[in-house]
Amino acid sequence: MNIRTSSLRTHSQGFSLVEVTLALAIAAFGITTIMGLIPHGVTNVRTAGEITAASRISQHILGTLDQSQATGAQQKQRYYFDAYAVPVDPAGRNKDDIAFVAEVGVPATDVLLPGNTGTNDAFLRRVTVKLKQTPAADFNFTEAQPATYKLYSYVVARTGK
Repeated sequence: MNIRTSSLRTHSQGFSLVEVTLALAIAAFGITTIMGLIPHGVTNVRTAGEITAASRISQHILGTLDQSQATGAQQKQRYYFDAYAVPVDPAGRNKDDIAFVAEVGVPATDVLLPGNTGTNDAFLRRVTVKLKQTPAADFNFTEAQPATYKLYSYVVARTGK
């Protein structure tokens, strides 16, 4: 029995060096691109969390002012919130409970609408909320640089008396 070696075809198994190199280059490019996008994604998630917390805090404060009719007088009040924008009582708090400090001010002058000749609108009141993400309950908004905290301004309708 004589087997001819010429009739057996030798098939190469596997990939060539060029093919492996190209595949590794494409995979490295894809992984590098994904790794470069991760910091931007983390920043976007952090910013979205801060905006959500600020919105919840503002809704709570405006709801409290609406219920108490406190928009009639000029005053500054402080509110404290945890990391989930849930109100915190400053008297019974732990050191790590406070994540946000908010100072609410109602300016003495009311809102001037266009067309009014210097008279204030009797039913609208401006409310300013200064918000800082800090665990310090005694954060001083008057001495701090305005760039270190967020300032939100709202126009609230006066109801009742």
